[in-house]
Amino acid sequence: MNTVIYITLGIFDALAMLLVILKLYMLPVREYAGKIVAFVVFIASLSYMMRITLDIPKLDLPLQYIFFILFLRFGMELKIHLTSFIAGAGISAYAALQMGIFYIYKWLDIMHVGIVQQNEGLLVYLLQISSILVAYVICFIFHLFDYGFSFIVKPPHDFLTREDYLSRKNVPIIIGAVISAITICLTLVFLYNSDPLWLLLMALLTFSISYYFSYRRERGDVRAAIEAYRNKNKGS
Repeated sequence: MNTVIYITLGIFDALAMLLVILKLYMLPVREYAGKIVAFVVFIASLSYMMRITLDIPKLDLPLQYIFFILFLRFGMELKIHLTSFIAGAGISAYAALQMGIFYIYKWLDIMHVGIVQQNEGLLVYLLQISSILVAYVICFIFHLFDYGFSFIVKPPHDFLTREDYLSRKNVPIIIGAVISAITICLTLVFLYNSDPLWLLLMALLTFSISYYFSYRRERGDVRAAIEAYRNKNKGS
């Protein structure tokens, strides 16, 4: 019974994390529904194998991060530097959300620090379900009001055109992706040293940096579009 609960919650948890990534960057969901379902079932099964079957939970989050990148790259055909960036931003946002909810429960004297290291139990399930539901509500609001960043072109992307990774628009994206990867590695240190406060702060910092770079890229694209429009009108 615990196995069924773990994998079921894992499926909804992975879906929540993926939806945060996709809605944050206004990427399509419905067109990829079949692939998304298969992917979240795979991620939940992988998490169960790493945490319960093999008892090596420290590898769970890094592997999830890698597979999220691979899914966005090959399942949705987004360019690799963008997949690394948005996967890190979304996972950091979800981690910050989950730790924020944990501290609310801790303030209410419902949970204690050791919960974040556990894999099963009623309090663990409560934290998971709360995080999942809040994430779904946030994603629905983003969908309803068309919130999110739109600088990423709708997939599939053109892989025939060579990408200049050292361009002004790509360097911040790559920096954000590297910071996200470092944060996910540091997450393991804070998580298994029972220090969720530092985990929360790191997740918030990483998401804030990703948000800043996304905002700059969005404004840059808008400015470029306006200038192109003005130049076109002047020429005519």
